[in-house]
Amino acid sequence: MDMDLGSTIIGAIAIIICAFPFIMMSRSRKKREKKFLQSLLKITSQNDCQINRHEISDNFAIGMDEPKNFVFFYRQIKGQEVAHSIDLGEIQSCKVINTNRTIKRKEGDQKVIDRLELCFIPKVRDKPEVKLEFFNAELSPQLFGELQSVEKWSKLINDQLKQMQ
Repeated sequence: MDMDLGSTIIGAIAIIICAFPFIMMSRSRKKREKKFLQSLLKITSQNDCQINRHEISDNFAIGMDEPKNFVFFYRQIKGQEVAHSIDLGEIQSCKVINTNRTIKRKEGDQKVIDRLELCFIPKVRDKPEVKLEFFNAELSPQLFGELQSVEKWSKLINDQLKQMQ
């Protein structure tokens, strides 16, 4: 009986020790997501807008106010913050820029993505394009869904632009 109690206590302690890092990572992720959402909401409030649709990733947050036709973007990498608000009324189209290179290997050629950006092309040719960087291989070693995100948002934004016409 005493041995069963001792084994149970040791087992419980082992489970707690193993679960602790996962609990801390989850808390850290939720805290970062909350901070990113607050930063995104701050940008929207500066433009008297609200977020109808949004997505939060490890290093960026993007949102859209569909009734007012605005897109908002917030990114933080290595302490550097980037914030954009884009009025879709001034935008002609939106496209994905996938900068990649090909690596030759014994098994065959392999494409490696170096950068993923969402590019907003303005209606007025004098204005510069606005590029939102979703992924940069120099800053982050691996993709974590950024390709799917950038393609999804390109489609959402282009659909919104079509509705505006």
